[in-house]
Amino acid sequence: MTPSEFRSVVRLLPVFVVADVGQVTTAAAVLGMPQPTVSRALARLGVLLGTPVVERDGRGITLTAAGRALLPYAQEGVGALERGVDVVTRSSVVGHGTVGLSFQTLLGETVVPALIRRFRDRFPGVRFELAQGSRQKALDDFEAGRCSVALVASPPDLPGASTTVLYDEPLVVAVHRSHPAAGAASLSVERLARDDGDELIVLKTGFGLRGRVEEIYADAGVPLRIGFEAEDVHTARGLVGAGLGVAILPAFAPEGDVVPVGLDHPRAMRTIGAIVRHSARTTRPWQPSRSSWSGRAGRWPSRRSAGKLDDERDEARDDEHGDREEAEDERAPLLAAHLLAPAGPLGGLAHERAALP
Repeated sequence: MTPSEFRSVVRLLPVFVVADVGQVTTAAAVLGMPQPTVSRALARLGVLLGTPVVERDGRGITLTAAGRALLPYAQEGVGALERGVDVVTRSSVVGHGTVGLSFQTLLGETVVPALIRRFRDRFPGVRFELAQGSRQKALDDFEAGRCSVALVASPPDLPGASTTVLYDEPLVVAVHRSHPAAGAASLSVERLARDDGDELIVLKTGFGLRGRVEEIYADAGVPLRIGFEAEDVHTARGLVGAGLGVAILPAFAPEGDVVPVGLDHPRAMRTIGAIVRHSARTTRPWQPSRSSWSGRAGRWPSRRSAGKLDDERDEARDDEHGDREEAEDERAPLLAAHLLAPAGPLGGLAHERAALP
């Protein structure tokens, strides 16, 4: 086969992969082409290959042995081309749309504003829907589909999602400036747990920091003596500033009457990471997408007679609306994935392993 003939074969493959519906009229409706054009294309393909790819079967057509042998390769080739075109055309979508982002409250001080600023510098048209709260709330939002990205401490591996470690954050003991240990380099967990020691201020159950503190005390084999339970780090720090106890918090700069002291324990660290939902798109053998012909046919006809196509026009309008909704559903994961790209805001964090400014 000459290069020119091969190019002609390639041009005819999109018509051939639709011929499996069993009706030339139906295939023509799917492709939006006149019926005679489809018939001539299939005949021309057989001539170029030196053997027919379809044959008459009653009032319809069926694939020949050669056609059946060619079909999976044709589907694979046309499908690869469609996916390539899709990547190029969808890349422009990244500059628009909305990303749902749920995060632990403390990350809202520096991490979230900085990553949004960096992302918007590149894609100013992108909007973010923000939700914040405890670690468990962020995970619940993600699993319920209310967000496409979750920023949490100790990010778990979830089905249908990618998890990326961004950076490690040391934990310290927050004490009042007048505390005897305020000038010390570090405090041990055993020292904090002494009977004559200070009461411990912790976050409520469900916050990632509470779980980490419980793990540290359990690992040290000492009881956790809780004085107060707060719902955010600011409240916990305020209670420390009032001289009501000490707290184990993420590293911070001295502020007011509260100063940090190192915590002497190998697990005095928490990992901050991002969970990003995968797109629902899959790589499957090519068939024309519903949106490419839904205004003419509706569901995939699969050997339907041409006379039934007109009866499905109303249903096709519903399918077309569904296609638009599916496109919107896929846009958010696509945008979210760019956050974790090596050159993206979160991807940069993963390589730098340092807190954002």
